[in-house]
Amino acid sequence: MNQITRTSAMKLPLLLILPLITVLCHGAQTMDLSGRWSFQLDADKVGVDQKWYGKALEDSVNLPGTTDENRKGLRNTERVDDRLARPWKWIGAAWYQREVDVPGDWEGKRVTLFLERTKNCQVWVNGVYCGWDDSLSAPHVHQLTEAIRPGAKNTITLLVDNSIMPPVGPSHAVDERTQTNWNGVVGRMELRATDRVWIESVKVLPDIETNRANLRVMIGNQTGADAEVEIRVRGRSVNVDQPETFDELSGPVKVDKDGREWTSTYTPEKTMPLWDEFNPALMELELEIKRGASVESKTVRFGMREFTRDRNLLLMNGKKVFLRGRIDCCLYPLTGYAPMDMQSWLRIYGILKDWGINHVRYHTWCPPMASFEAADELGFYLQPELPNKRSAFKAPDNADAAEYNIDYLAVNDSDAKVSLYDYGKREGELILQYFGNSPSFTMFTLGNELGRNEGMFELVRHFRSIAPDKLYAQGSNNMHWNPSFAEGDDFWVAKAITDDRGNPLPLRGAYYHYTNYKGHIDHQPPSTMVCYSDTISGVPAPMISHENGVYEVFPDFSEIPKFTGVTRGWNYELFKERLEATGMGDQARDFQRASGALAAICKREDIESALRTPDLGGYQLLDIQDFAGQGTALVGMLDLFMDSKGIITPEERRRYCNPTVPLLRVKQYTWTRDEPIRGRVQVSHYGPEDMEDAVVTWSLVDQAGKEIDGGAFDPVTLPQGELTEIDLFCAKVPAEGPAQKLTLWLQIKGTESRNNYPLWVYPPTVDTRVPEGVLVAKSYADAGTQAHLAKGGAVLLLPDPETLPHSVPSAFKAGFWSPMFMMGARKRGLEDPPVTIGMLCDPEHPALRHFPTGFHTNWQWWYIISKSRFIILDETAGDYRPLVQAIDSIGRLHKLGLMFETKVGKGRLFVCAADLQGHLDQPEVRQMLHSLLQYVGSEEFKPGHEIPADLLDKLLVP
Repeated sequence: MNQITRTSAMKLPLLLILPLITVLCHGAQTMDLSGRWSFQLDADKVGVDQKWYGKALEDSVNLPGTTDENRKGLRNTERVDDRLARPWKWIGAAWYQREVDVPGDWEGKRVTLFLERTKNCQVWVNGVYCGWDDSLSAPHVHQLTEAIRPGAKNTITLLVDNSIMPPVGPSHAVDERTQTNWNGVVGRMELRATDRVWIESVKVLPDIETNRANLRVMIGNQTGADAEVEIRVRGRSVNVDQPETFDELSGPVKVDKDGREWTSTYTPEKTMPLWDEFNPALMELELEIKRGASVESKTVRFGMREFTRDRNLLLMNGKKVFLRGRIDCCLYPLTGYAPMDMQSWLRIYGILKDWGINHVRYHTWCPPMASFEAADELGFYLQPELPNKRSAFKAPDNADAAEYNIDYLAVNDSDAKVSLYDYGKREGELILQYFGNSPSFTMFTLGNELGRNEGMFELVRHFRSIAPDKLYAQGSNNMHWNPSFAEGDDFWVAKAITDDRGNPLPLRGAYYHYTNYKGHIDHQPPSTMVCYSDTISGVPAPMISHENGVYEVFPDFSEIPKFTGVTRGWNYELFKERLEATGMGDQARDFQRASGALAAICKREDIESALRTPDLGGYQLLDIQDFAGQGTALVGMLDLFMDSKGIITPEERRRYCNPTVPLLRVKQYTWTRDEPIRGRVQVSHYGPEDMEDAVVTWSLVDQAGKEIDGGAFDPVTLPQGELTEIDLFCAKVPAEGPAQKLTLWLQIKGTESRNNYPLWVYPPTVDTRVPEGVLVAKSYADAGTQAHLAKGGAVLLLPDPETLPHSVPSAFKAGFWSPMFMMGARKRGLEDPPVTIGMLCDPEHPALRHFPTGFHTNWQWWYIISKSRFIILDETAGDYRPLVQAIDSIGRLHKLGLMFETKVGKGRLFVCAADLQGHLDQPEVRQMLHSLLQYVGSEEFKPGHEIPADLLDKLLVP
């Protein structure tokens, strides 16, 4: 039995454990290989047969880097609208070569080549073949001991072929629509020399109850004989206010000639600090082995934490966790690949934290070591995945996955050397080996939107057996065409579920138009009452909402000059040119602001409906950042460069995207003055501890900021991890005055937790009598309508929206995801789904004088837009603008009007395509009708344009 002892000679017990960890290597002598390398493309793949590893290559490049960064490959001028473009593109074989002087004192050492991230790669040293690797997630480490010549020049040759892909399909690790399928080597490139007896890997499993770190150390031996080493373990805390050193333990270990696994525990006398999102305290263990005069060491960084689940709850160190997540699809437009350095990742996670995010799912890829290290320091919960979008684990690919994925792409047809099952098993083991000790690495799945088969169950069981300190699932949103829980999964990421009776139950606010799922944002009148308790009821695992908050924002064309790296925003340029061709080019910025404002409103409702659901595990947004693939899905509050679009501020976002959020529960956003505003207040609290004697205040203010009513609730204790009912309130509003927008503020006294809600108050009755000289008509072609116009009269036309012949369907929410879904509907012979992304209006226009509104859509427009149609005004003059304009999707770009005016000979015509008559029981609709009637009956109604008579017939006559 092997023992290590404290310096005080206390003996520690031996304990075998299985989890994998991350190792920071400091013991090896290293030679940095970054710099200028010889280079040659191999379009015909003749290099191996012609022994290019033994000849001088013709060109040169800088490594680490890619062919794109070095401007090598084929010049690409293709402009497509569904992704970014690569000006320099190479898919195929590329050779890299460098001569290095290897120190003479490396004689007798074990020498390896470390390539932090690359693609299918073969290695030769001095003409000797040293193997290949095709991991997309982990470093490639090649044994060079027998081929290297210490004290002399050595030629290292790499063959990287990114046309030979593992059998993973179009995962975001290789997808041209995300990080691109680049060729090259990125990250660290090093030769490493160690003693012939060395520490190969270290695995740690923290036990927070007993204050111990269970160790499993793999010790390699290339001496050809048994060896004896002295092992020493030192501990220290880092990333804490007051770092401490912990006990030093030591003892002898015998190592067989083939190496051995040595296990023990590290149990210091002082208590090691716990890690979580609020206090991301880290521990480091330095492990050192000494053989004679040779000393080898590795430093292991880990966190004392326990991430578990209790039925449907996620727990960190026994406390409930709510994941406020985003999905990282590996969009890094300057490089075409994810950053490999710590500073870049600290910036990324710092931005996310500023916007209230505490969780990241890496969609079908695994980030590099620097990402985990930064997440460890800042306190994030990460869900990396196998780089995989296929289900063929010991089974054929699932046909339903192909049929129901709107953007389904054929799997890569290159000759894979292994099956998906074998590749996925090895890839997962490597991910867990290299990154598994990071405390931020809390969840792991096999990929995105897969099917289901026994091979997937096997892999989940296998990964859990070797790293039980994480939670596992077969995939994210698997079986999405018929959602059901996979027994054995620790959590369930889903967009919805189907109950025992086949009824669809939603788990987010919006869905593709042609599905059975009806999101409440479009299909239920606006309120703050929706939650998903019925959806998650009875599910035996934590549920996490999949890819919610998917609302389009119009492009910001000022981003185009930012594309100075390996990709170009030529899709942005295409949309800009198309917009200019419609005559609406001058409206681009207004479209971006107005669509962004509506997207923010809808995203907020998605987030708050999740917060209103007790014991929901959390949500994963697609995304807080734009996703320039899959039809160009500009769904972020941040652009592709992680810069704010200026739609809302981080402070505004954190009001409802934070550990502690006051929530308003009301049945509607619009009220009349003869009724008080009644509602109740809750607080969602996932902070570090219970909050005792919390005082929640409320205040109703007008547009000038003057308080109308307010008060404070009795002090309460807010239990950690609970949605707490505070109390009811009843706010009085002024009995007289015009319609106006009010704001209800909620705040937890003495804290930064505050939230606010827009509410609209209208007179209980409003004058909707038709002014003298005005005709309200339903039919433009009606003889009475035409006669009135011919006499120079004013007409307010309120046609039945369903009779409008040249129009498109409307919806309240911003368009779903991207134009990809509209194209999918067209391929199926269906009418375009609602794809508009909000409305633009001038709130100061006299037509809206009596209808309080901003320049964009908000909740008081819901009934006005509901069951309406937007009229296509493409054939009007280029400078003609409707008074209330719908912003069309970038995939279609019609000029669309909900309300517009025109001269008709001597007459004046105002067209409103909203179904006002069908919703006059709603105060905001009555108010809109009143405002339009007052305008049309006034001297201010003087249309400046005249739409040709034949075009009006086309637009308005069924």
